[in-house]
Amino acid sequence: MKNLACLFLLLCAASAYSAEKLSIAFRYNTAADDGKNFLRWQTNGTKTADRFDAVTGASVAQSTKSLRALQEPGKKKAFPKGLYALLLFAVSPAAQAQADDLAVTKDGARLTISFMHRGNAYRITTDEKGRLHTRTGFALAEHLADNTAGTFTLKPEFVSNAGAAAETDGTRIAWETVPFVPDDYDESAETIWDGTLKTAFADGVLTITGTLKRIAPPKKPQPAEAPADETDETFTSGAEDAIMDDKTAP
Repeated sequence: MKNLACLFLLLCAASAYSAEKLSIAFRYNTAADDGKNFLRWQTNGTKTADRFDAVTGASVAQSTKSLRALQEPGKKKAFPKGLYALLLFAVSPAAQAQADDLAVTKDGARLTISFMHRGNAYRITTDEKGRLHTRTGFALAEHLADNTAGTFTLKPEFVSNAGAAAETDGTRIAWETVPFVPDDYDESAETIWDGTLKTAFADGVLTITGTLKRIAPPKKPQPAEAPADETDETFTSGAEDAIMDDKTAP
């Protein structure tokens, strides 16, 4: 009887978090500061609409703190660090993207997004249909710069000589030298946010929409095992465009 009760509780807990969703809508103009950038997200219990406030020099809804609580609860990564960092561009001053060397390249619907923030480099890639997978689309390289009292100086081995003279800071990153590793979930996390997001890039404007689902972290294969098939049917599909048109947003 006791075993049945425990099983019931486990099933209830699994049902509770598997039904929880995180909807995201992001818009960022990489070409010009047009005042229309925004970040919105919604879970079962919260709804946030945020943008950069030029008067205070910060985000209106304090996304840096509240979104971090979703991304890294208990210091256990629940979705890629690169996704968190990318979303914050919409609630940061335009100068931040320039300082972080944000770049978006497009090949059909496939996007490659790269930037460097506080000594960490990020590379984000979609599939050929512009879908961004939380478990396969993110790569990260940390500690590429020396931190001196909050000032980050790129280490010499990662500095690009080509075109450096044209940059005001003279230190652009040599992306071909960056030792990227997968920017994945923490396997010891209690739950993670899993799924696919829909991306688009037109006239310098990057948009990201979609819904992630809260699940138990899948067991990662051991290093000795053969690589798993990249096609993963557990990803959710279909973006929730309704949140993109939320009239309550600023």
